Amino acid sequence: MQTRILAIAAALAVGTSGACYAGAYNNDFSAGVGAASLRGTAVLDSGSIRLTPNVTSQQGSLVINDLDPGSIVQSFDASFTLATGPAGSTLADGVSFSFGPAPADTYGESGASSGLVVTFDLWDNGESPTPPVIRVLVNGVQVAATQVALNTGGSFLPVTVHYDAAGLDFDFNSGAVSFSNVNTAGFAPGAGLRFTFGARTGDGTAEQRIDDVSIVTSATALKTTPVPTLTQWGMIVAATLLAGLGAHALRRRRSPGIGASRLG
Repeated sequence: MQTRILAIAAALAVGTSGACYAGAYNNDFSAGVGAASLRGTAVLDSGSIRLTPNVTSQQGSLVINDLDPGSIVQSFDASFTLATGPAGSTLADGVSFSFGPAPADTYGESGASSGLVVTFDLWDNGESPTPPVIRVLVNGVQVAATQVALNTGGSFLPVTVHYDAAGLDFDFNSGAVSFSNVNTAGFAPGAGLRFTFGARTGDGTAEQRIDDVSIVTSATALKTTPVPTLTQWGMIVAATLLAGLGAHALRRRRSPGIGASRLG
């Protein structure tokens, strides 16, 4: 009896945790950037985000607000369109899509130093494989890469990214480059991570744009120990008192009365 009552009291005190939430960012940039900020050379221009103009030594980012404050993103689906140019030119340096810590200012083509990054690398800085190439990075380490032509001549091409516990799926230009279940071991989702687009030019140049960004997340709340309400405290106290009274009555029934014979 006492054990059952105390168990009920404990259940009332603990409550529930780990509820699921979903965040979303959807923007065709026809009327501003919404819950995001433009940094560096990034500007809203002609219904898309121009991360860099076709000028040397530029760097710009679109940093999206925390979609799930106080929660941990367990999976996400992202899609956007990407345009680079001008046609016929050797372009530099590239564009990145990151899910990780927000930059202090901007990110270039390498993206966040930790977290998940897809980089559209345009310029050969000695990496392997040689650009142009699409790379997937986990905490700064390349885990997948495929060479592909990335000068779109200013046309917007579709990109999709999916992440969950099984890994990362990616598609560029409707199958021109695809990755499936890329191993993301070492990446541990945490609260406060942000989605960021970044781009850079150096001695070489490129106009680099994104448009039609859609990101949907699935997240769980950080586990906390909830504080019981006044009503729950009342039930806990009442249950504890009942348990004490029940134990006391049981001891009285098991004890011999005053003057009772103890002879067998």
